Amino acid sequence: MVQGPVVVGVDGSPTSQEALAWGLETAAGHGVPLEAVCAWEWVPPLLDVVLPDERAALAAAAEGTARSVLDTCLSRRPADAPPVQATARAVEGDPRTVLLAASSTASLLVVGRHGVSALRRRLLGPALGSVAGACLTRSPAPVAVLSPEQDGERSSAPPARVVVGVDGSDASVGALRWAADHAAAVGAPLVAVLAWQLTTLPAPQAPRADWSVPPISEWEDEARRLLDATVETLGSDRAAAVTRVPLHRPAAAGLLETVGPDDLLVLGERGRGGFARLLLGSVSRQCAEHAPCPVVVVPGPDGHRLPATAETS
Repeated sequence: MVQGPVVVGVDGSPTSQEALAWGLETAAGHGVPLEAVCAWEWVPPLLDVVLPDERAALAAAAEGTARSVLDTCLSRRPADAPPVQATARAVEGDPRTVLLAASSTASLLVVGRHGVSALRRRLLGPALGSVAGACLTRSPAPVAVLSPEQDGERSSAPPARVVVGVDGSDASVGALRWAADHAAAVGAPLVAVLAWQLTTLPAPQAPRADWSVPPISEWEDEARRLLDATVETLGSDRAAAVTRVPLHRPAAAGLLETVGPDDLLVLGERGRGGFARLLLGSVSRQCAEHAPCPVVVVPGPDGHRLPATAETS
């Protein structure tokens, strides 16, 4: 990880508290500071009647929310927990714009899958909230998304495993390196999963005189070779400790079946897919929406992301 702060978006919701608890332990493990950021907006009243007291009250309430959530999470940490330098601040502006601006100097941006709207969660189920969706699409820093189901005790504990999805793409190599660094920092085992289908795996290279489709065993061998080649980019010493799991399954389904509530899932923002290269990859989004554990999406190396301060709809 780059030695910038871990930035956590807070809004007073239970999910943001869980995100902050998780972010504190992540910052402590990597030895970087944490910033709890609460965004607030002032909407002018009818007929633009100026009410300065209302604006000041909103700013004070946001500042109080950020400090209260941070103080609560700090008080719940064990006495022997690693120290972490943590600050809280309130910033006026749309939450998406505020958090994306903060992510420009962050090592990691942490958000809840949803914000304060319980009605939205009931109506839309696991669909990403607008803030989480904008951060995943536009943040120049890796983004961690925590689900509403993540309880505070579990979210603040080190992961049982760091599971990373790989497919041989540059994006997945970047995710693998981030996952390896994080696993080492928090003392968790690293598992690399390559979920493949015939349409997503490079064809076996062995020539066939009759032009027939290679048997499934050759595709399985190709999957293992691709997985090994990707993991070996870590270097022989670190690669030797990685558990390798090839799965003949659709990527999102295979990854979601592999992880449990105690794990951390790490993905690149885009994989080998065609049109998905232009947007947040469909696998990354599906996992961020449905995984039972925290999900970290690592930006790819190709620079196709939109600017962090761009307007979001």
